[in-house]
Amino acid sequence: MTAGNLRGFVRFLATLHRDSGGVSAIEFAIAAPFVFIFVLGTVELAVDMMIDATVQIAAQSASRVGLTTTNPASGTRANQAQQIVTSIMSGWTGMPQTTLTITELDYSTYNDVGSSSYTAGLGSLGDVVSYNITLTTPGISGIPQLVGIPLLTFQRNYIVQNEK
Repeated sequence: MTAGNLRGFVRFLATLHRDSGGVSAIEFAIAAPFVFIFVLGTVELAVDMMIDATVQIAAQSASRVGLTTTNPASGTRANQAQQIVTSIMSGWTGMPQTTLTITELDYSTYNDVGSSSYTAGLGSLGDVVSYNITLTTPGISGIPQLVGIPLLTFQRNYIVQNEK
């Protein structure tokens, strides 16, 4: 390489060093994935909070049905409680790989709650009933799986004593 070619090459490198064109594109390419993941994570968190609030509302509504020992005009109290929960949770149960579990456990007294001495159903006057609602879903964005959480579980347990 001759001295003239070498000087030309050095000038070319100096020009490249001073040229700042394209820096914004490179910075965007580096930062954009992190920003998009942060935005999706924020949306996922907001939706998860809405699901959690919906499970809370469903459990409260179901427990109100069971407080009274009078059966509705059509069906049973247990059917009515499950229909209310299913209706409230219908917006979330349509998501892929989402399951909704509703159980009512009838205990004789508050002291029996959590023990194995229960029957399925809403019980009768004075019985203590535990309403258990569980919604399991993988989420909407895939962000939970990205951080190692395969399924999100939202659960509420309400314990009420039947009245007349």
